[in-house]
Amino acid sequence: MSSNDIKVSVVMPIFNAYNYLRPAMDSVVGQTLKEIEIICIDDGSTDHSLEILKQYQEQDDRIRIVTETNAGPALARNNGIKRARGEYIAFLDADDFYELTLLEKLYETAKRDDLDIAIAKYDIYHNHKSKFEEFSENEHSNIYKPGEVTSKNEHPDYILTSTIGAAWNKLFKRSFIEEKELLFPSDIRMYEDVYFVVTAMSLAERVGKVFETLVHHRVYSEQTRAKLFRKCYTQVPAVYLKIKEFLVSHGMYSPLFISYLNLSASRCYKAFNMLSNDNKKNYWDVIHNEYCEKLGWSNREAKDFESEDVCHFVANVQIYTYDQYKKRCSKGYMLKLEKLKNHFKNYHFKSKLKSFFGKFSSKKKKKDKKDEK
Repeated sequence: MSSNDIKVSVVMPIFNAYNYLRPAMDSVVGQTLKEIEIICIDDGSTDHSLEILKQYQEQDDRIRIVTETNAGPALARNNGIKRARGEYIAFLDADDFYELTLLEKLYETAKRDDLDIAIAKYDIYHNHKSKFEEFSENEHSNIYKPGEVTSKNEHPDYILTSTIGAAWNKLFKRSFIEEKELLFPSDIRMYEDVYFVVTAMSLAERVGKVFETLVHHRVYSEQTRAKLFRKCYTQVPAVYLKIKEFLVSHGMYSPLFISYLNLSASRCYKAFNMLSNDNKKNYWDVIHNEYCEKLGWSNREAKDFESEDVCHFVANVQIYTYDQYKKRCSKGYMLKLEKLKNHFKNYHFKSKLKSFFGKFSSKKKKKDKKDEK
């Protein structure tokens, strides 16, 4: 098959996926859309993943295998993008699997409507139960209508929260990725797919959706992503700060501000609720000390937020450390966002006074010591 005939390039990063790789590969090689290439990036696997890939390659010449030292899924996907020759690019994690009609239906929709991004519905496959579970749609998934095209232009306040931050249920036009120079960030250890998807959605002019469940996302206790979250959870706000920097540099921060605000605040709050109590304190204090102002959460109004819980989280994490917050909660005090501005002004005023008197006291001590000499 010549390069011009390839309709979709499927990029699969693979690292020690032996237990789940065959179902994933079967779901790709069996696709009803035949004009595809399958780019398997073996990211330094130490199990038998590479052997499985070679077995499949012997049976299907559409499979291309790239081996590299373990550098993480971001670089693996980027290497896949560089090698892709298809009109569109799809991403599949080695432990997930497709419905056999996925690529055909996404490709037909993307071609018909000249889409930059086509989105499919998905469900959750609980590995230990061997059971499928329907996954609830994102907050603003209703901006998509069958047969219609939408984007940031029609829904600037909702576009970034209208779909999950996963690449595996989407089809991306390759020329769009190349023109916008979109890549997965290799300098962060988690949520690299969130960064890629959000930045792509911020620039896409034409986005559409197929209203069928066509991707099955496998979840299990030993999942690498779950382990990584427990280890690197303090990097979550750093990812959303990196997204903000991208939006600013591409002139999209101001027009998409409300969407970004609710995305960053709600996802940081969601991560907070996923943590154990000990980690909650560490995570809260990291945001309190380093990120609130940088993320653009300062001096916001209640009407800017869609969730009251997120609203209260943003209000309290700016003013209080976790210990202070818990102490206030035990006494029944809850800071409402409507009162945030006055609290915030007082907080800064007190900080400035403390800083001023601290410097004044320091200078006085130095003068006293000098006089003693």
